[in-house]
Amino acid sequence: MKNGFKSFGCLVLSLSIAGCLSAKHPAGIKYPQGEPFEGYSGLKAKIAVSDFELKTSGINADVGQSIKEYFIAILNSTKRFIIVAPSEADLIISVGIIEFVSENSGGKSGIAGGGSAASSFMGGLLGTPLNKATMQLNLRIVERATSNVISSRDIQSQAVENPKNKIVTPNDRAFKAGLSEYADTPIGKVIYECLLEAARYTALNVPSTYYKN
Repeated sequence: MKNGFKSFGCLVLSLSIAGCLSAKHPAGIKYPQGEPFEGYSGLKAKIAVSDFELKTSGINADVGQSIKEYFIAILNSTKRFIIVAPSEADLIISVGIIEFVSENSGGKSGIAGGGSAASSFMGGLLGTPLNKATMQLNLRIVERATSNVISSRDIQSQAVENPKNKIVTPNDRAFKAGLSEYADTPIGKVIYECLLEAARYTALNVPSTYYKN
């Protein structure tokens, strides 16, 4: 399998996440063959997910909380983690949302090419309006006892919707519970891709010594 978020996002875009936040053993995500947590049934790491830091004006606290809850649902679906309160955790997963643009119609598709600075004038005259969304997260895996950062990464996704690129997002209960307003929209797609990659990164970078429960 090719490395990197871009190829991973393409592979998983059409897959759905099953199960709800309250389920004790939610149905697992159908990851592409070879992913690190496919069919996992071993020891688990005890982690906590802190409230997402909202570092941009493009998102409010309610949406930030819904995104956090969906992230927890994805982490639970990997079956690698026990999600507990911060005081009980060995590791804290800290996430900051540093960019969140839910809709940015920068031009139009068609002869002019779709919204770049060079084509914005003609793009405004010809073709269908483009709807573009972007999101960027900063994720840190922190050891609670020492506050040492074990690993960190920026995760970013962008999606553009036009007549040739229909957006499809997960149809599971966890997504509908707090993010239904973003269903089948570019921002819904980038939320899903960013959180899926965040869960993947977490699973790959939590040291094996923390899997002891």
